[in-house]
Parts: sequence; C-alpha cells; structure tokens
Amino acid sequence: MLEHIQNLKNTLIQEFFQLYEQYEQDQIYACVLVFNEYLGVDYLAVSSQRNLFNEQEDEAQYLSEVNKWNIEKWRYRTQANNSSGLHQFKNIFADYFKQRHIYGNPLLNSNDTLQYNHLELLLDIFQQAKQSLSGAYGLDLSQILFFIHVPKQVDVEIHSAQFLNAPSALLDEFLHNKAPQTTMEQSTAQPKLKLQQVDKDLLIDLAQLLEVEPYDYLSIAHEAYLLTLEPSFIDSNLYIQRLIQHVAAMDNHEQGEFALHKEEITQRIQQFYAM
Repeated sequence: MLEHIQNLKNTLIQEFFQLYEQYEQDQIYACVLVFNEYLGVDYLAVSSQRNLFNEQEDEAQYLSEVNKWNIEKWRYRTQANNSSGLHQFKNIFADYFKQRHIYGNPLLNSNDTLQYNHLELLLDIFQQAKQSLSGAYGLDLSQILFFIHVPKQVDVEIHSAQFLNAPSALLDEFLHNKAPQTTMEQSTAQPKLKLQQVDKDLLIDLAQLLEVEPYDYLSIAHEAYLLTLEPSFIDSNLYIQRLIQHVAAMDNHEQGEFALHKEEITQRIQQFYAM
C-alpha cells in the first residue's frame, strides 16, 4: 500500500500541474479530488473565476454563482479514462478498504482523534502533494481552496477543506455554502447522545474483547469484524459502527497502519457513555 500512496502523491502533483498550467490565467479558486461512491479515485478538477457567469455573459458557457461550489458543474478536470494518470488508482483504494472489512463509510469523519483513519490517510497524501507543489514547483496556492469530495458525504468536504487550507475568506465562504447553519467558530450544540439497547450491547461486547490477554491486534480485529456481521449492527449508532469498523481494520502489530491501543479503544467506549 505504501508504494501506491507515494505514486498517488506524485500523480496528483503531475495532474494538478497540468491543470494549473492550462488555466492559471483564469484565476483558479478551487481544486477537488473526487472519489466515487465505492471510494475509487474518479478525477481531479479545478474551477476558476473566469468560469463564473455574470449578467453580461452567455449563461450557457459559464458557471453561475449558485454553482460555484457544485463540482458536477466544473468543466476543468482530468480525463476519466486510461490516458489519465489517476485512472490506475480508480480501484486500488476501493479494493484496499474492502479487504480491511470496512463496509460502511470509512471516509466519514468522527470527532475523535484517530491517528490513522482512512480519511486522514488520503488527506495526508493530498497535503503532501500540495506542499510539494508550493515548495519544489514554487506555485502560489494561497488563493486556491483544496478539498476532497465523496458523493452524499458533505462532512468529508468540510473536514478536508479545514484540514488542507489555512483560515481565509474563501474557506469561510465554502463552509457557509456547504453548511449554512454553522460557521467555523459557531456551531449549534449537538443533542445529548441517547444510547439504544443495541448500542449498549455492542459497546459491552467490544469492551469484553479487550479483556482477553495477551492483547492481540489481529485476534481483536477479527472478533470486531464478526460484530459487524451481527443483524443488529446496521441499527446501531453510526459513530459506534465507525469505532467497531476501525477496530476491525487493525493490523496485526503495534506499529500497524491502523493499530489502536487497548487504552485508546477503552477511552472511546467510555466517551459514548459520557456524551
């Protein structure tokens, strides 16, 4: 997997640089890495100020202000075919997540601080590519907003934009567009989490797995995976599902890519009761 990560970083640099060279004069304001619903890489796209429609221009040829952040309307993108460098990654990540028994939405971001969840893995790649473009290539990217898109997962767009970009008026505009009811500093208080019986049962089962000595990552991952197969699993709290799915994706040693220590899992279980 590590070689794919490095290759994706290099490909992102090449693909963005080509788009940048072609449309730089149009004042690019945003760049998005688009995944399909199966977590395959679809394409890289940019949009520019010149794209935006005004009253004096032909509406059919330009992008309306309403669609400024609607990536489906963006025309400047890498080609989704065999000639595109990103095409080789179309199925790699989807297959990788599938092999790790992640059948829910691995890119959905939770409010905890997982060291290596799947979204952060992809964000790290994108961030490294962006830093290389600024450093090695000397590009000024301060006026361009970067983010990741997964269909029907607005929280991924929001979290990725906050991760990849410094605070700015453009970022604020994007956040207001994606979540008008919230701002970066002001968000509505979340209702107190009420655990259903199915939630409590899963948390108890997960906690009992941790009591087995010695603490074996692969064994616990396997047992957690079996919990995801329980008929009631789909009816449980989404955040509890994510926790169990992450445990099921652990590697078989402490330094594994998705390893969670016993104390980390215990702490997260306790957080559900405290919320």
